[in-house]
Amino acid sequence: MQAEINGSAATEDRKREVSDWRSRIILGQQVGATVLPDWLGSSYETLRSQVMDPQYPCFFGTIAERRGEMFYSYVPGKDIGRLPATMATFARLADQPEYRRHNIAIFFEPDPQPLSHQAYRDHFWGALQHLHDTDPHPEADFQPDPDDEAWEFSFGGVQMFVVCACPSFAQRHSRNLGPGMVLLFQPRAVFVDTITNKVIGREARNQVRERLRKWDDVEPHQDLGFYGDPGNLEWKQYFLADQNTPAGDRCPFLSRRRKQAVASGNRMPERSPVAAETQRTTSSSFDDGAEDEQFEPRRKVSA
Repeated sequence: MQAEINGSAATEDRKREVSDWRSRIILGQQVGATVLPDWLGSSYETLRSQVMDPQYPCFFGTIAERRGEMFYSYVPGKDIGRLPATMATFARLADQPEYRRHNIAIFFEPDPQPLSHQAYRDHFWGALQHLHDTDPHPEADFQPDPDDEAWEFSFGGVQMFVVCACPSFAQRHSRNLGPGMVLLFQPRAVFVDTITNKVIGREARNQVRERLRKWDDVEPHQDLGFYGDPGNLEWKQYFLADQNTPAGDRCPFLSRRRKQAVASGNRMPERSPVAAETQRTTSSSFDDGAEDEQFEPRRKVSA
């Protein structure tokens, strides 16, 4: 399976010219940057050196970096004010066929001294909450709660798997990608074969687990799972403990509809018919045996 993936990737790599990474930096509505902060170049090179290592566990990330299917952005200090506009631009691009397999890495300016693991956790969930609270897409009010197996972080109508990497990971090296916090957003379309339109098989994803055992100094975390599996909750995989301790029962993230219900003292708003049908279709596509089913990943949906 891995040989097939690498062989297919090598064939496609020969067909394309990879653009300079700086031309793929998104900042607000702007794509491409010429003036960058001094720290960003070294942060990017650290990430690239690890991701391009032949033994790096997530070969999906390796392929994306090698093909130039990565966008990037950065956050100076702790100022996330421009992050919603940046993610809106990414979501708009991700909805276009030529960018449907692109990820985005958000680099945060390194702290003078690395923070505690808890501090990075709080900062990470605060950034996701801010993005959700400012999401202009009409379906943002109808997303399920994180304790729902159907939940996946979404912005601009695009479902994304999110990974937080930060310097406080001492044993889980796969989640330490440089001197500052890095957020990786992977649209669900990344996990779908562009030729067969099928969800990438469990065999490939299980190989990632095996590579983690060789790369990290700790076993793959018990909360890692597959989207759509009974009992799997995506939020628990976004920010892991450095040790193999469970994430807990309550997600730090609150959906807008739950916040609205709490604030008003009313029942949670009903989901729109379009949102309900879209989520039902997406969830069933990732059930056991989904590798044999055709799949249309969730993109922007009409209100």
